[in-house]
Amino acid sequence: MPRASSDKNKNCIKTSKSAGYMMVYDTMKWRESQIPVAVFVLQFCRRHGKIMPLCTKEGGAAMRKLLIILLCLLFLTVTASAAGTVSQLESDTRIDTDGTCEVTVTMQLRIDSGESAPTFPVPEEAKDVTLNGRSVRAKSQGGYRQVALSEAVSGAGIHTVTIRYSLPDSITLDKKGNPFLNLQLLCGFAYPIDQMAFVITLPGEPEHNPVFFSTYYQETADSLFSLTVVGNEIRGVSNQQLKDRESLSMTLEVSEELFPQSVAKQWKMGTDDIIMIGVAVLAVAYWLLSMRSLPPRYSRRTTPPEGLTAGELGCCITAQGVDFTMMVVSWAQMGYLRIHMEENGRVLLHKRMDMGNERSDFEMRYFKTLFGKRDTVDATGLNYARLCRKAGKARPGIRDYYQRRSGNPYIFRGLCAVIGLLGGVSLGVSFANDTVWQVLLAILLGGICLVFSWVIQSGAGEIHLRRKWNLWMGLGASLVWILLGIWSREWNVAVFSVLGQWIAGLAAAYGGRRSEPGRQYLSQILGLRRFMMKVSATELQRILQTNPEYYYATAPYAMALGVGKSFARQFGKLQLPECTYLTTDTEELLTPKEWNLLLSEAVKAMEKRQKPAILEKIFGKK
Repeated sequence: MPRASSDKNKNCIKTSKSAGYMMVYDTMKWRESQIPVAVFVLQFCRRHGKIMPLCTKEGGAAMRKLLIILLCLLFLTVTASAAGTVSQLESDTRIDTDGTCEVTVTMQLRIDSGESAPTFPVPEEAKDVTLNGRSVRAKSQGGYRQVALSEAVSGAGIHTVTIRYSLPDSITLDKKGNPFLNLQLLCGFAYPIDQMAFVITLPGEPEHNPVFFSTYYQETADSLFSLTVVGNEIRGVSNQQLKDRESLSMTLEVSEELFPQSVAKQWKMGTDDIIMIGVAVLAVAYWLLSMRSLPPRYSRRTTPPEGLTAGELGCCITAQGVDFTMMVVSWAQMGYLRIHMEENGRVLLHKRMDMGNERSDFEMRYFKTLFGKRDTVDATGLNYARLCRKAGKARPGIRDYYQRRSGNPYIFRGLCAVIGLLGGVSLGVSFANDTVWQVLLAILLGGICLVFSWVIQSGAGEIHLRRKWNLWMGLGASLVWILLGIWSREWNVAVFSVLGQWIAGLAAAYGGRRSEPGRQYLSQILGLRRFMMKVSATELQRILQTNPEYYYATAPYAMALGVGKSFARQFGKLQLPECTYLTTDTEELLTPKEWNLLLSEAVKAMEKRQKPAILEKIFGKK
């Protein structure tokens, strides 16, 4: 019995070995590429077949392990199939001064049996494509033009293929206006390339190193080639095999001297530039249709226009709000009140007489509001400051100065401010290359330049007036704007935007369809201002002989027009008589220069409480 059992086991072992070998051989026949798997299975069978009978329980477990390992290896192992390759690829690119390129690609292509010739992709803008000297039609597919190599290659073996094509323009300008050479060296050819060499011939010697971009080697693309620059030629040889479907491009910063023709024709406007010009055209059209006017005339005048106080000059010239403090000084000069300045800097207004219908309704209403039932008012108090701010929003007589069909200057200014906003967006985009930062900086600088635009426009309307806070703010904003433009290399956009805002401010302030009284008032006021700046001492002597109070009568208007110092300087050291509407605790005779300084100090004290208007809006009235 034991002998029979032993023979039976031997037969089982032989049968199992035969079955195992047959299974392995069948598997190899089914998948010939799995040679490492077959070797492993044979070794497994030889090792375990001699040790353990497969007919036993232990042998069955070993067989199951064998099958599991075999299946895992079969499914996880990649099948190696034969494919064509390119043993050598040479690219020769010659670039002219106008940016056009002549490209020649020569390659040694190996095609295995049973394979069809592939297509070779070239850039979409490629023209005059030839294959081995014959003109071919390349189909557009996947963003490239596909050249069918089957027209020159047939059958298995090694083939030499030459492709020539031209590119119309390879020079582009970035946002900052710098020219760049952009070349597509490979466009995703289906075969791997054992070695690639290229030669790029420029019109002159390059000043910068090229930068490469690869599909597979995005961070190490520059290390793919060994570069050599000899004169005007850039030569490169690949250091490793290039994978199939590889896309490879090169970017080189060049100088305008190498490609003057290309840079001249590559000047292109971005979307923001087109919108900016469109808004500018719209603003100019609006001004021409509803606000156009001739340049203001200068009518020589030695006395202020009748019916206007010094506080209403800005309203007549540039449609500004009322300068209430200068209106009060004019009332004092007319005899309605007296301004007294104490030594501690306090300014008191003493009413002399009531105001009747000899003055305008606006003046009567605000004169009554100023004094009410009182005879003395503190001009340095908060109530007076609030009244000044309220009056500053009013523009009395504005409808008499302009025609009804005259356009709204705020619409025109708003359109021009949008131009400034777009200029700020252009600066923000130029400051960064990352999209997120470009968006953030575009929003930030766009908002800042929008505010700058409005400040500059407001400052342009204060050139002929005493209050020049917005004018200085506008000059500061212009300087910052231009510096930002220089920093971002968008100085031309910055200068265009700044000049546009100043022109817009002047056009809005002095434009508009004025009525005949409005044109007369404007010419008279500007003529009076010019006279005060350039009057001679001889003419002043003649005027003072007929009117000794001439300086006191015109000084408030000179200050309101911003020429108080120069006008007082024209009088020299002339001793003025005692002033009846501006007094101090000490009585002394003053020169025009000294009296103008006294009036300036009084006006400054009267306006001291007007400045915290913003804080009052935030924290409320006290």
